[in-house]
Amino acid sequence: MPPKESFYAKQQSLKQQQEAEEDEATAEHIEREMAEEINAQAEQNAFRIPAWVNITGALLGVLQLSYRIEQERERRADDYFANPRPEIYSFVASMSFEVGVAVLIAINCVLLGWQASLPDGENADLFNVGEHIFVTLFLIEWSLRVIAFGWVWIFELSNAADTVMVFIFGVFPKWILDPLGIDASFIRVFTVMRALRLARLARAVRLKPAFKELWILIHGLTTSFRPLMWTILIATIVLYLGGLAATEIIGKSPLFVDEPNIQLLFGDLLKSMYTMIQLLTLDTWADSIARFAIDPTVSANGNAYFPYCIFFVLFIGIGVFVFWNLITAIIVETAFSISSDDSNSQARELEMAKKSEIESLTQIFLEIDKDHSGELSFSEFEGALSIPKVRQMLDVLGVQANELEEVWYVLDDGDNCLTIKEFTTGIRRMRGQAKAKDLADTVKRLRLATKSAGELLVQADQFHSSLLHLEDECNRISDDTGRMVGLFHEMYHRLEAHLDKMSTQIIQRNADRKKAKLKAAQEEAAREVANQEDEDE
Repeated sequence: MPPKESFYAKQQSLKQQQEAEEDEATAEHIEREMAEEINAQAEQNAFRIPAWVNITGALLGVLQLSYRIEQERERRADDYFANPRPEIYSFVASMSFEVGVAVLIAINCVLLGWQASLPDGENADLFNVGEHIFVTLFLIEWSLRVIAFGWVWIFELSNAADTVMVFIFGVFPKWILDPLGIDASFIRVFTVMRALRLARLARAVRLKPAFKELWILIHGLTTSFRPLMWTILIATIVLYLGGLAATEIIGKSPLFVDEPNIQLLFGDLLKSMYTMIQLLTLDTWADSIARFAIDPTVSANGNAYFPYCIFFVLFIGIGVFVFWNLITAIIVETAFSISSDDSNSQARELEMAKKSEIESLTQIFLEIDKDHSGELSFSEFEGALSIPKVRQMLDVLGVQANELEEVWYVLDDGDNCLTIKEFTTGIRRMRGQAKAKDLADTVKRLRLATKSAGELLVQADQFHSSLLHLEDECNRISDDTGRMVGLFHEMYHRLEAHLDKMSTQIIQRNADRKKAKLKAAQEEAAREVANQEDEDE
């Protein structure tokens, strides 16, 4: 029978198997990162800014500002950056704040629509007060975002657009031009563009499954300008060719020279192109366009040519059934690519955030590891409070200095030392809410612990059975020993009695011997006396 594998050996084999799987995943992750870096480097090398642009930017201070912006972004992107206004940041970064701003924008759009539907001057005071209120609220919202995310927040494209809407289309016309008596109605027309800021809410909720389609629609609208440009170009070519053919074939035909309807529809190239647009949209083309050319009962001069229907059917087949369906296919493909790219970008963002976090934690680990052994002892871990990054990390985790022992207990796997992997993985899991991966890993560890506990329970039962057996043997030995002790007692008592008896017999025998000797001596003395008397006589 082969020897049974011990519990410690099973634990070590499971740990080695898990480390091997993680090493394989790490290798694949490194290969993917290398491919992404190569592609990014190729894209960067494909386009280089001319030298004169860099010189001009340096003279104007643009490069210095760009450097400061990047420096501030890197500082704020640090995982352990302590926001100077944490309460405001938590409030502004919350979903409730985005929803509240979206509700304000929606109410403002409703008021703008109500104002546009009324005659000029009606309820002017109400709308004027409402506009002042909304300008104030949007200015407060902009200020809160700048306080929460820093001044670099302004230099992002969408945020710069928000700044323009708040100041150029709100503060400037309402609080500067109006008090000066300058008509700012030409600027207020652009206030309707505030509705575009609702895209921010869609971007904020895009990670939630219920709002995925909303984000795809909005993202599709914002990225459809290039397909729309090519669509307009191809449609113009189709309309131009169709209008040119219709003008030559129908408009200049001798049959319709004096036909006013045909001349209105196909009299020149522009009229024919406009008619082709109606054909592309299938807007009552059979009754208001084609019948004037193919039905003599409808034509004003009674002239018509039925084979012209081939031209109309051919143009509708090419322009509607082919061209429009191709456009639909392109739009659908664009929507799928947007959805795929958005998923990939989300995964890439999460992966880059994970990579940056691991690199930051690795640097902290190397700073804590004073003896450069690649492992942290509890004394090194406890003495890490002198490092500013470690204090920032503990502040982010909400851990007090007197709770380091608890953190060590959470991170340590029982060998009284921390490796880089244990340190980075444990700290990352302590930050934020538990994810599905963490929950799955916890369930897996619980299953392993349950299995180990079951094995320990079986071994404990075996030890208990062995102890019971040993107890029975000890009881039996105790009984046998008691019997042997009783037998020895009996033998002792019997031997003692025999020795007493023998001692008594010996004493009696000695006494008898003494008596016999005394009697013999007396008899001998009597004989001697008798002999002496005989001799004397």
